[in-house]
Amino acid sequence: MSAVTHEEMVARAEKIGQQAALEVPEAERRGGFSLALRDTVHQAQIHKLLRPKRYGGFALGPRTFSEVVRVVARHNASAAWLVYFTALHEQWVAYLDPKGRKEIYDSDGFTADIFFPIGKVEYVEGGVKLSGQWNWGSGVKWDTWIGLGALVEVPGFAGGPQPCLVTVNTSEIEIVGEWDPFGLRGTGSHTVRCADVFVPWHRVLPLAHIKGTGQPIGGDVEADAPIYRVPFMPMFTVGFGAIAVGAVQRMAEEVKQRVHDRQRVLYGVKEWESPIAQRNVAEFLTKKDAIEALQERYVQQLEAWDVANTPIVSEVDRNRPNAWRSWMCREASQLAFRAMEMLGGAATTRGDVLEIYARDLVMLLIHVGQLYDDNMLSYGRAEYGLTGHPLL
Repeated sequence: MSAVTHEEMVARAEKIGQQAALEVPEAERRGGFSLALRDTVHQAQIHKLLRPKRYGGFALGPRTFSEVVRVVARHNASAAWLVYFTALHEQWVAYLDPKGRKEIYDSDGFTADIFFPIGKVEYVEGGVKLSGQWNWGSGVKWDTWIGLGALVEVPGFAGGPQPCLVTVNTSEIEIVGEWDPFGLRGTGSHTVRCADVFVPWHRVLPLAHIKGTGQPIGGDVEADAPIYRVPFMPMFTVGFGAIAVGAVQRMAEEVKQRVHDRQRVLYGVKEWESPIAQRNVAEFLTKKDAIEALQERYVQQLEAWDVANTPIVSEVDRNRPNAWRSWMCREASQLAFRAMEMLGGAATTRGDVLEIYARDLVMLLIHVGQLYDDNMLSYGRAEYGLTGHPLL
């Protein structure tokens, strides 16, 4: 496969964002973007962004990953979420047993996951039978594979059962069409269930092992692939901040222009002529700048780890990015509602770009990996020599 540059991948993301923007009203109504958009994302090969080259991927780094997500988020956060996840979920596939990697990568289908280890397993020869029901299967109707969380005692790994992703083909699960949330409606994050689906050991990923060692099952590491050279979870979650950045950049453009165009009938002046409005716009733009700067710091940290080949870091270093990310997402959500407060009722119309961002960013904020209090607690604990977040 020929190499793809950072610039080319970002240009592909812009085209995806433009197509997604045309679908937003329908995606909001039906709770998911179309299979046509899925095909566009697939043709752009976004899912191969992080994949090691030996498996047909581009092995690009965190800057390209973040930029692709940010660019789509300037058009719509739900679309950015899906684009992010199509690349993101190939990261953990690279840590499976080599046989599992080859099986999934060779299929060239998209991969989803639901980390919560709530599934039930029955141990059988050669693997497990998986049963259960899981919520929040983002983009599952786009996907060929899905890793489902369960506690599994994996042969060859000490310490008893550990959280695992047990990977099944989506043809073997039932998708429950009940996705009707407040925000991120276009992600199609449906509930899924399965019963007694056989999964061979080469498609079972022991997450505690990966977190503790930073090494894939069975070795076979592509030495220069960034996903093997940085801590797993900080790389895995970099896209949340990228969504926040793209959203606040678009909101800032909207706010500045709408304040300029708004007529304050009560006072007989243009809104932008008001010193209060001028001050409010300046504050909005400054907070946008701060979110951008912290995401840049996050990406720079990942790049530094990549250069130094540092897949395992201290508790403080592992948890600090969680705090950064949570702060960015909280600030972005607050800015969305501040934008509507500044612009009045017109900005609250159902389907207005600011109204959609407000709902979507609340959902981004309350994602289990983004919970502000949890991540700040974990970072603070780590600063005092205690363990941080149990998952991230």
